[in-house]
Amino acid sequence: MFDFHEKRKIRSLVYSKYTIGVLGVLIVAFSVSVFERFSVERAMYEKRVAREVELEALLERAALLEEKVSHLKNERGVEEELRSRFDVAKKGEQVVVIIDDDAPNTAQTAQAIEAAPPASWSFWDFIKRW
Repeated sequence: MFDFHEKRKIRSLVYSKYTIGVLGVLIVAFSVSVFERFSVERAMYEKRVAREVELEALLERAALLEEKVSHLKNERGVEEELRSRFDVAKKGEQVVVIIDDDAPNTAQTAQAIEAAPPASWSFWDFIKRW
């Protein structure tokens, strides 16, 4: 009988409102902690993905720069770079400028600009000059 009464006391203690309340508070506290850790893990994952994309872009840029450096190591590459950045010619070379025939005549465009009234003219200025 004593064993039966002992079990009853333990059950009444385990199933009491206070014990269940304490266990509920602990579950809520652990749940909040788990959710915070999950949020931090998601943020770190997103940052990691962004850094991997950035690393890939930087590796591509490094490869491009390495290619450019290897191109500039020979004389032809240096000459091409100088000619592209500055208008230079070797001794004995001449520069040829090609003008497109489809371009409008500059004299005609100048006349058209002079004929058009400036935007700052008022209506009365237009009437006076007319």
